Amino acid sequence: MVYIVDAHIRGSTVQLVRHALKEETESRSRLQEDLKEFKDSAATLSYKMHVFYTVLKKVIGKRLSRYDEDELKDLVLFSDTLLAEGHGSIEVRDPPTAAQERIIKSLIKVIFHQMSVSKSDNVDQGQANLLLSLFINKIYCDKFVETPIVNESGGRLVDSVRAIINLTKATNTPRRKSTPSTKNFTIHLFCCLEEVPNFFRESKLLSEEFDKIDLDGEDSEGDTFGTSLTPPGILSQLPLSKQTLSQARITLLPSTELEGLWESLYFDDRIKQRMYSYATIALKIATFSKAANENGSSAFANNKLLLVQGPPGTGKSTICKALCQKLSIRKDFSQNIDPISNNYKGVVIEISCSRIFSRWFGESSKNLTSIFADVENLLKSQQEDFSFVCLLIDEVEAIAFSRSSLMNKNESTDGVRVVSTLLTQLDLLKKYNNFLVLATSNLLESLDPAFVDRADGVFYIGNPSKGGISRILTSTLGDLISKKVILCEDSKSTMENSIYKAALMSIVEKCSTLGVSGRMLRKLPLICLSEHFQELPVALDDFLLALAHSVVDLQSV
Repeated sequence: MVYIVDAHIRGSTVQLVRHALKEETESRSRLQEDLKEFKDSAATLSYKMHVFYTVLKKVIGKRLSRYDEDELKDLVLFSDTLLAEGHGSIEVRDPPTAAQERIIKSLIKVIFHQMSVSKSDNVDQGQANLLLSLFINKIYCDKFVETPIVNESGGRLVDSVRAIINLTKATNTPRRKSTPSTKNFTIHLFCCLEEVPNFFRESKLLSEEFDKIDLDGEDSEGDTFGTSLTPPGILSQLPLSKQTLSQARITLLPSTELEGLWESLYFDDRIKQRMYSYATIALKIATFSKAANENGSSAFANNKLLLVQGPPGTGKSTICKALCQKLSIRKDFSQNIDPISNNYKGVVIEISCSRIFSRWFGESSKNLTSIFADVENLLKSQQEDFSFVCLLIDEVEAIAFSRSSLMNKNESTDGVRVVSTLLTQLDLLKKYNNFLVLATSNLLESLDPAFVDRADGVFYIGNPSKGGISRILTSTLGDLISKKVILCEDSKSTMENSIYKAALMSIVEKCSTLGVSGRMLRKLPLICLSEHFQELPVALDDFLLALAHSVVDLQSV
């Protein structure tokens, strides 16, 4: 069984490790008075940090191996849990105190000395617990379900292929012996940009000139669409025009605003895994042949366009943003990235389709062309780096409406020109191997067939099933209990009580019958509290009764 693990590390404590190793490396170079050795100190530091990250990953893998498969599914470990379970762990402040700094530096010296003597990267249990408590903030575990088709096919290839195509069982095909499942952990370390030391301090040096620019133009007074989630000083370094910044929202990744978003989403049919696989494979394939991408004539030249469709409120835009966050964290297509580097690992450009349209004829397609030109300039500037650029087009039907339908309705040809411009620009940008397009739509049938045909994958996200509803409500209840909004002595044992489980399942059944969307499910507790209670906190029994009334009230809406 394969598990993809994202470990959120503490930027401040890991930075101390870097400083300690840097001081030791430069000190040795000075003692040897070797100029070449001093010049190579940067490479030595990079190697030692790589060794440190390897040790940290190994410790995380050993810790997770204690859990069984059911526990590992969607497991999230917080620093409090790591601290409570690990003997020898210590609680660390952020930033660490002077005493904690000395402990960290001493620990690193001891570990590297042991490795030089034993020629092994193994550490004892006490050191492992110290490493987890000092350097790990959260651990997210994502189960990757492998398809059994290939592993269980066995026998001759021709028979197996015929059996699949004809939907029959292969005859005389010996089955391979089943092997006990093993836990394989693919571990990624990450730190959000806002947590990297000196990130904002450096960005503010460039913000003065940028602040003089009016991002929003004359028609968007008071709106700050173009500045969200990104320090203005960093925006000024990107090759984006004032017009693009006013029509798009820019997000640098990984971002604290998007952390944990992926884990909070619950979908059936392995939607998250399939989207992640499509995106990573598309980016990996694009790197295989640069020449093929440039002429667009090879099988490697995919469109790198994913389309997410479904009814409103199901989480289409949210999963797209969460996917970009995960890509920036895992970076399977580029292994040479330092987790605590203050260089961004990805850029999300979220287009506001409503701002693209203009009352002046021809201006809409011109606006769209301008945005894509800026995106191409950004892609060119990132070619030598390891970051990727994602273009997120929410409610894409606004600029990709069926051209035949527009003509049949005698609509203005300006709308047709916008669709044609979009298709042309997408074809021009698919040659870049660090580019990805994510589009969402509520009306798949209204999209232009040429646009849908360009999508490498089309994913449907509908209203949550009973299992999804149960997980969303249980997760929400757990959050409210942990924040003392709902009073409960022991949340785990209480929610396992048959009475509470039966009450919750009744609410789940009703929500499923009504077809409640994921967005409404997350708003439902707030609606319940505001309509039925004047003061907080409230008892769990009272809250569940009020929640049941709120669900019934939805039927009359």
